[in-house]
Amino acid sequence: MSTNILDESIYIIHGNKLNEKINAEDFNDSKTHFVCINSIEELEKYPNCLFIFDPQLLEIASFTQWSKYLWNSITISEQHLGLNTDLLLPTGFPKRETIKLLGFACQQLRIKEQYSVTNNLLSFEHKRITQLNEIGIALSKEKNLGVLLKKILHESQNLSDCDAVSLYLVDKQDEENPKLVFKLSFNDTLDFKMNEFQIPLNNNSIAGYAALNNQEVNINDAYHILDCKPFQFDSSVDEEMNYRTISILAVPITNHENQVIGVLQFINRKSQRDIKLTTPEITKQYVIPFDAGICHLLCALASQAAISIDNAVLLENINNLFEGFVQASVTAIEQRDPTTSGHSFRVADLTTSLANRMGASQNHEYRQLTYSGSEIREIRYASLLHDFGKVGVREHVLIKEKKLPENRLELLQYRFELEKERLKRKALEHELHLHHTQTPIEKINLVHQQLKLQIDKLEAHFQAILEANEPTILPDGNFTHLMSLKEFPYEELCGKAGYIISENDFLALSVKKGSLTDGERQEIQSHVVHTLKFLNQIPWTSDLNNIPNIASAHHEKLNGKGYPYGLTAENISMPSRMMTICDIYDALVAKDRPYKSALQIEKALDIIQSEARQGLLDQELVNVFIDEKVYKITTSKDYKPSMNTSEPLKQNHICNVNLHSS
Repeated sequence: MSTNILDESIYIIHGNKLNEKINAEDFNDSKTHFVCINSIEELEKYPNCLFIFDPQLLEIASFTQWSKYLWNSITISEQHLGLNTDLLLPTGFPKRETIKLLGFACQQLRIKEQYSVTNNLLSFEHKRITQLNEIGIALSKEKNLGVLLKKILHESQNLSDCDAVSLYLVDKQDEENPKLVFKLSFNDTLDFKMNEFQIPLNNNSIAGYAALNNQEVNINDAYHILDCKPFQFDSSVDEEMNYRTISILAVPITNHENQVIGVLQFINRKSQRDIKLTTPEITKQYVIPFDAGICHLLCALASQAAISIDNAVLLENINNLFEGFVQASVTAIEQRDPTTSGHSFRVADLTTSLANRMGASQNHEYRQLTYSGSEIREIRYASLLHDFGKVGVREHVLIKEKKLPENRLELLQYRFELEKERLKRKALEHELHLHHTQTPIEKINLVHQQLKLQIDKLEAHFQAILEANEPTILPDGNFTHLMSLKEFPYEELCGKAGYIISENDFLALSVKKGSLTDGERQEIQSHVVHTLKFLNQIPWTSDLNNIPNIASAHHEKLNGKGYPYGLTAENISMPSRMMTICDIYDALVAKDRPYKSALQIEKALDIIQSEARQGLLDQELVNVFIDEKVYKITTSKDYKPSMNTSEPLKQNHICNVNLHSS
């Protein structure tokens, strides 16, 4: 409909009786037409008109019947008819005044129609703007880059009412040979899938021209592009699919740095969206150009799309950066303690798997525990970083293989060898003295026997040290050797008197379980505090801010006898309880370590069940861990050494997104 209503014709509808009073010649307006009708059905030709009631029309139908079809018209009647119309003509009114009144009525009708059209246009624009705002909100909420790009195509197609839309992305990863990558296309008429392909980024293609010049390209007929343009339409797809492209609009997608990152190409805008362009006749009838209004909206949409794409790419790069940081952190841990290689990754896999299996719990409350993707991600990162505090533990304590430090055992061995040499020297001096005094050979032999007993005793003492140095539960007899050794005198080379083993040596060798003294065990346990302090230094996002608390509670026990804070059940989160079980299990079954042997899976599960029965671990979580065979997730997976941190972190790029994956 034309928006200039004042230039359009006005139809005055009447019955035959009006011709006796006034006719079209009385009006100096070529756009005013008098129409005489004889039935209600004839009104279908004149939906908006000036309708004059006269006795003849009322004979055809009642006022009520006529009014049902005149809702958008102006009605007039003579006063004596007693009708409730918009304007009344007084009976016997002069002809000249009647003409003026009709002229006024025509003017009112034009104004009314102008108002209706304007209101419709405003409603249409309001609808489009509202739709654009809703699209912007929807795009801003989408974080997955692949889903986002598809959503951009769908929404832009809905907004433009076009038959097809395509997405091209600019790929400048190879700066010398930039490309334009065709990523995806939607088409209402054609049911086919085009594979991704690349074309050179130049002015030869419509999309390439739009991208290089950061300029929209609006074409009314793809087969009649001016020769002066550097680009031409590629009709190969039309020919292959028996399709006809007419109107095209290519809109560059520009980011906040005014860099073109892609192009949206719209094809065949339609006057009716649900029409499929199956024949040339239908295509010609329903395809319309892209007018200035829709171009403006689609440019606004492209701007919103660029912001959303930038945000999604930035978010993915941040996630990749953080993933790299976590990988590097775990690598740092494992390089300090190579014997636990893969432990953090296995605990992360076990814990996240357990979190995902809670629906199988026999306990109703536990069965209701469901974790979102972001919560699983939080649990995974907490699991990967749970031992990072080991970087704050002295390395010789962290990787201590025996009860005595290696250099200390060498020193003790040197002392024993030196003591042997001293005994031999004294025995030899004594033997020489006896020879000079011509002592009988029997007494000299006694010197040899005594020396052998002394050396055998020293060797027995040292063998006791070697046995006690192993991180196992000590036999009772070894304590006797240790007690006697503690009082075994020894003279330093400088002449200082002392004992062959120190008080610290005795305490270390007296450890009944493991290889650590109480002080060293406390130092190892302090890694949890270091983990908490380290993780609290990181400005976590809201969806990851529980990581420090989850990670730092993996050695707490439900009865309050864990460390470092002695938390009880009500203060230990469910993810921490899960991680504790998984951490203990992996420590038990992991490959042989210097201070312990690997246990069989069945034995490890028995130990976990035992700790649950003692109230140390969550019994229901242990049940799920065993019944759902969560522990098996790490048995078939190869946990190779962590990534090489010398390799640069690869940044995500929108062209690397696979939009054709399921």
